[in-house]
Order: sequence, then structure tokens, then C-alpha cells
Amino acid sequence: MQPRVQRTLIWIISALIALLAARGVLLLMAADPLHPFVRAITWLTQPLVWPLAWLDRSQPQTGVRFERAPWLIILDLLLLSACLNYIWRRKERARG
Repeated sequence: MQPRVQRTLIWIISALIALLAARGVLLLMAADPLHPFVRAITWLTQPLVWPLAWLDRSQPQTGVRFERAPWLIILDLLLLSACLNYIWRRKERARG
């Protein structure tokens, strides 16, 4: 795989991790859900969190919330990036 493609994939994964971490922190700090920044972060990350939304059904809709979904997806993305890095390095070593 081209180094440019590898860098692009790592940047995309890093951006997704940053957005999900921002969502998690904002919800933990009970940020105002009507604030435009909070609404933008929530809107951008909703499609990523949706598959695991069933984990957080019991969470309150306002106030302090600890959503498990963003943190689990961050963990998955970190594992994905570690696996990709491992595969890329093995290919580099095989080439010599």
C-alpha cells in the first residue's frame, strides 16, 4: 500500500478518535445540548455511535451521561490502527 494512502487512513482514524473523545468528554461534563458546538459534535458522531446505542439506552437524556459506545468505538479504532500498523511493517520487512 502506498505511504500516502497509509497516512490518509491514519489521519481519518485519528480524526474519528478525536471526535468520539470530544463527544465522550462533553457528555461527561454535562455540556449544554443546545450549544452549537455540542450539537455539531453530537451530529457528526451519531452515525458512528448508532450501532452501539443499545448499550446506552438507560442513560439520561440530559445532565451527566456516561455513554459507553464512544469509548468502545475508540478502543476498536485503536485496535484497528495497531493491526494496520503491524501489517504495514511486516510488508516493509518482507520487501527488505
